[in-house]
Amino acid sequence: MRFGDLLVLPLAALWQQKSRTLLTTLGVVFGTFVLAASLSIGQGVQDTFDRETHKSDVLREIRIQPQWGDAKGNAKKVEVRGTMNEARRERLRQAVAAHQRNMAVSPIPLTRERLAELASLPHVEAVVPQTWQGGYAVLGGKSQSTAISAARVDDATARENLIQGRYFESPNEPAVVVSEYLLYRLGVVDDAAIKDAVGKKLTVEFRAREEQPGFSMGLFKSDGEDLSRDEIAALDKVKQELPAVLAQLKLSPSQLQLLQKALSGQSPKVEPTLSREFPIIGVVRGRSSEDQPVWDPLHVEGDLILPYGTATDLFTSSTSHVQVVDMATLLIDRDSNVESVLAEIHSRGLSAFAFLDGIKHERLMYLLIFAGMTCVAAVALLVAAMGIANTMLMSVLERMREIGIMKAVGASNGQLQLVFLVEGALIGLVGGGFGLALAVLSSYPGDAWVRTMVNRDLKIELKQALFVFPTWLCLTVLAFSVVITTLAAVYPARRAAMVDPVTALRHE
Repeated sequence: MRFGDLLVLPLAALWQQKSRTLLTTLGVVFGTFVLAASLSIGQGVQDTFDRETHKSDVLREIRIQPQWGDAKGNAKKVEVRGTMNEARRERLRQAVAAHQRNMAVSPIPLTRERLAELASLPHVEAVVPQTWQGGYAVLGGKSQSTAISAARVDDATARENLIQGRYFESPNEPAVVVSEYLLYRLGVVDDAAIKDAVGKKLTVEFRAREEQPGFSMGLFKSDGEDLSRDEIAALDKVKQELPAVLAQLKLSPSQLQLLQKALSGQSPKVEPTLSREFPIIGVVRGRSSEDQPVWDPLHVEGDLILPYGTATDLFTSSTSHVQVVDMATLLIDRDSNVESVLAEIHSRGLSAFAFLDGIKHERLMYLLIFAGMTCVAAVALLVAAMGIANTMLMSVLERMREIGIMKAVGASNGQLQLVFLVEGALIGLVGGGFGLALAVLSSYPGDAWVRTMVNRDLKIELKQALFVFPTWLCLTVLAFSVVITTLAAVYPARRAAMVDPVTALRHE
């Protein structure tokens, strides 16, 4: 049998049974379509996920949070009153210890020295402090309360938001960048005035945190604005004078006793001792509700921004009321080094987590979803392969006389098997090709629909397609289809090769 016959004979056999061949091939087409589509969207989602996360440095970041005391260790010191069984006593002891841990036990402090230690760890590029310490911005005799934020010098989003001046050039630069909203609150309204504000000196003042036990007073303004320095000073004056006039108030003896007890341990008012002056080098615009910035936990959108080195010095200096920061974010040089640095931080008794861990879990979830879709598609192809095997077994019975003639003229068993295997491979190649083409064509409306949904529900505009068809995917899908259909033809091919030529020639 000539080599050309190995291709002509299978094609002729398939053409003779056009309807059966069409239905058999359609099974392969739809199985391949589902397989290609699931692999395509799976790869596209992972590519999009990696692309979006790598737009920022989130994968290289480690967040250090306050580490509170050990509830189990504190539980041993707790005394529970009353007559009760030991199981209930232990539960109450643990509950009291947990409450005391959250309310009274100080966290492991992120001091100036500890921040320096973290900055000296291998692979750490920057340590950005974060604190809930508020302060006052004073400009031209006017003051406004504001949150003080620390930022990296390579914050690309902040640089894009600059409307006047420049951004920081070094992490220790003694300068400040402010928002146009803070300037507006300070009375800088006109465009020309904003331009003139660059270069002026802005004073930053800290107030002491009122975390010690004692009497606290508050004032809530109807316009929702924060308290000014003068209003805070007035409240402090009332608080200082209150113990002296307490007896003149119309209070019951028990109420008077309660307030006197609360005020007895109150420390005197501490005037702000930290006042630092910085030149304004830049102004950033306020973020509108339509902006869609890249997700980056280290990106700062505060009204008063300092470079992280200057902020660390300000927060932890000996004259500061803060002296420790609440949290810190470490920027690591590479994604691959995050886990080793995280382990080192944990060994130092600090509570920390890496955003990379959460993204790994998200990635695993997507992988499991699309792996399930791929398995369903593979099962569909296997079902189609069973149909091919059944069809070709029927073909062997119908072509018994043809098989006998081929063996009578000298066709070997191997050649006969090869003819049927080529038939199966042709069905897989044609069906796989059409299924892949159908997946590619369907990806255009499918991609438009998915991107519209994401934009509508998540307010995220995706720039690139979610359905991708790289070369490896196309070749893999085609090869899998051909292999499955060829394997389905193995048993019918062996049955054809085992046919006795004499019996086959007598077959009607």
